[in-house]
Amino acid sequence: RQRQMILESLAALLQLVDPPRGNNGSGSLETSAHIMGDDRKDDFVFLRLVVSLSKGRKMVCRYLKLLPQGSLLVQIVCIAVFRHLRFLFGLPQTDPNAARATTELAETVANCVSRMNLNSLRACLAAVVLSPEPPPSRLFASGPNDGASLVLKSVLNRATGLLTDSGFAFPLEDRAMWQATFDHFFHLLYKFCTNKFDSILRSLAMSSSGGHSLSINAMAAEAMTKEMPIELLRSSLPHMNEHQRKSLLEFTQRSVAFGATGGQTLG
Repeated sequence: RQRQMILESLAALLQLVDPPRGNNGSGSLETSAHIMGDDRKDDFVFLRLVVSLSKGRKMVCRYLKLLPQGSLLVQIVCIAVFRHLRFLFGLPQTDPNAARATTELAETVANCVSRMNLNSLRACLAAVVLSPEPPPSRLFASGPNDGASLVLKSVLNRATGLLTDSGFAFPLEDRAMWQATFDHFFHLLYKFCTNKFDSILRSLAMSSSGGHSLSINAMAAEAMTKEMPIELLRSSLPHMNEHQRKSLLEFTQRSVAFGATGGQTLG
């Protein structure tokens, strides 16, 4: 009990925002937006500690490992991470120690997420959707060491495992809440993909005026292979409805002429 009190005191010092607690944390996205709206500025202490100091990131990792898995405190810390993906993972790391600490933070959060229930997963995804920060260019990057992609894939993959496991029975309301939150996330992801695609083509068209179309296509293929979040799209597939799958198929057909998937398939 004394250890629990110490852990709770540390959470209070970090001044993190509690997630919505109605119906075991399963409030609507609109309710989450209302609750998390003005209070997001209270993450200042957390961001100052985690972003400014590599030791701060190590401390948060250690803190998460000490907390009981599935506890509210784990959810609170993870939601803070998802709410600030840009600051935590979207900035270039020049210091090797800071880079290692950032990677460890992503892996630790992903490990916590792998033990969450559906409502906690929904809360983490909602934090991304409701974040006031614009998505950075690396938010949906496909690189193997990208922390944002790692934690986002962990949420989607865990939800897939839960929703397809016959041993778990979820109320229809919980499933509907998850789906509604994913729909908002997919809109964000799809918009990123189409904007990135158009941006690359415009950039190449301007820089290669009068160039050979084959050369432009090759450069576009190389650029989009690096930029398109193939793994994240693949993890999203089980949660897409027919309209979303159709939109993704049309986008894939549009981009395949430029080799945007780099020889990869979405499944």
